[in-house]
Amino acid sequence: MVKVISFALLSIATAISAVSALDPHGQFKRLGACPTLGCVFPPDSAEFVAGARFDVRVEVHAENESKPNTDYSLTIEKLSGHGKNNKNGGKKAVDFTKFSKVKPNAQEAWDFTYTKDAAAYWKVQDGDKNAATPAHVASTAWRHVQIKEPGTYKVVLKYNNGKKTEAVWTVNAVTKRKAKNVILFIGDGMTTAMITAARLISKPHTNGKYTKHMHMDQFPVLGHVMTHSLDSLITDSANSASAYNTGHKTSAGALGVYPDSSVSPLDDPKQELLAELLRRRSKKNGGAGGVGIVTTAEVQDATPAAVYAHIRNRDEKGYIVDQMIHGANPVVADVILGGGGKWFHSKTGGKSLNGTDYYDAYSKEKGYKVVHDRDALLKYKGKDPLLGVFHAGNMDVWMDRNVYKGNLKKAGTDPTGNGASALNQPNLDEMVIKGLEVLDKRHRKEGWFMMAEAASVDKMMHPLDYDRALADLLEMDKAIGKTKEWLKRQKLDKDTLILATADHGHSFDVYGSVDTQYFNSFSDSEQIEKKGSIGTYENSGWPSYEDKDVYDANPADAPHGINKDGTLPVTDPVGVHSLQDVPIFASGPGSELFAGIQDNTEIFHKISEVLGLGEQN
Repeated sequence: MVKVISFALLSIATAISAVSALDPHGQFKRLGACPTLGCVFPPDSAEFVAGARFDVRVEVHAENESKPNTDYSLTIEKLSGHGKNNKNGGKKAVDFTKFSKVKPNAQEAWDFTYTKDAAAYWKVQDGDKNAATPAHVASTAWRHVQIKEPGTYKVVLKYNNGKKTEAVWTVNAVTKRKAKNVILFIGDGMTTAMITAARLISKPHTNGKYTKHMHMDQFPVLGHVMTHSLDSLITDSANSASAYNTGHKTSAGALGVYPDSSVSPLDDPKQELLAELLRRRSKKNGGAGGVGIVTTAEVQDATPAAVYAHIRNRDEKGYIVDQMIHGANPVVADVILGGGGKWFHSKTGGKSLNGTDYYDAYSKEKGYKVVHDRDALLKYKGKDPLLGVFHAGNMDVWMDRNVYKGNLKKAGTDPTGNGASALNQPNLDEMVIKGLEVLDKRHRKEGWFMMAEAASVDKMMHPLDYDRALADLLEMDKAIGKTKEWLKRQKLDKDTLILATADHGHSFDVYGSVDTQYFNSFSDSEQIEKKGSIGTYENSGWPSYEDKDVYDANPADAPHGINKDGTLPVTDPVGVHSLQDVPIFASGPGSELFAGIQDNTEIFHKISEVLGLGEQN
């Protein structure tokens, strides 16, 4: 009798009391990190690398028929830290323009609406626009601000005849570089429970002990990351990846910015990205380094876009493609590999910005070698920057790329817009190794940073396709192993920090095994009897299966199972992200920094410390 593991979605309903003590605006708010009518961005508790560039915006709000008071001021004073001067001579706070030496933009004005509570929200969703509360705004922005002197600073917005909004900022000192290279693996949505399950279905065991382990298991340092966003308990992939790339919190859907209340998704106050800092790193700390982006999602998707984009809405993928080469301070990554071809062209199925041929633009303007299938990728031996786009949308998952190849035969998935199927897509490890080869050729002296994402751990966990999700998790673990081997061959293992983590979790766990013969002996209507096949505690056993070269958790796409009612609103068609901390594994120089419990913004600051980013007086 064969037993295989049964994976279950654990749904937890949590009642939070005394919400007002945590967030006076609860689930619905006028604007993230702005509980009063006066807003300062960056907000209270923001943390910077010395010399990092950022925008500052203040907003003064008035609701309903009121008008915002346009007579407001912004000051700053240094509270603590070292330096030959505090910019204000140790006296009272000074005008922010005088301190920053940045001329602000002309004062702006606009209107917006928001919903104050769930009742108003659902009324608006049902078409009652009058349930929304109107707000009116006066605003000023300072662009490209830098604070090069480490310490603690207090910023005060004075408005409405005596009201104040205060924000305390911390500026961290630049440290000496600890590693030449950093590679950050992100299993999107990956949790400890998923890693445990992936280990269980992929590694041999004897009498309750594993005889082989995953590559992540062998990393010497393990920590945990808290994933909360700027204004919500549960994060999405955009603001969580943005925290890793900026060291700042932001709101759901936002990339490299603090979302303001303006209409445009392009004018929000920006936060300098890790890749941008690396591109302008001082010669003293190694000079400008290389940047690589590898993903099995669209290269414009939230996690990869967080490496190079500044935009409020992650869905503005046409703008995101453009920002890589035409942004205000474009990253122009050395390596870009993944899916998302429809955002590069305007042929059939194409959605490029203004109908632009971005394959042509990347090639002619920035010298990219452009490839579109596995064979062309593996054949490339050059030194030019590499753009590889292998699917019109997200790349197909490992199980379909390698086992159920018939599923690849979908018209219109070819990345060039020729209407064909994308039948020859590379695996994650192949993209990572080719990307490392290009980075090494272009930046062996200066070093490099690579982000490599197993995107469909998350994308398959949403529809509860656990087989495909865990297969993609194992694909990332294989890529980690191949990376370690490659670094050792190139004699770069002593100079490279490897990190493996997630951006958020999903409500997944394993609670037992199932007797498949007994399970399948009952019809779908016999739900109670089917549940009797699930073994828990002493009856859970260990899965037994024939050891083959290629094994999948559940090769059969069986439609028959146990019905489990959900607890989400009926408007949510798939599972959503969860609250739990995610693991981070670290190996190499600087790995000790990542032990213990840490906020997701700390990952950026620790990588910055390892790479010696920033500039200070």
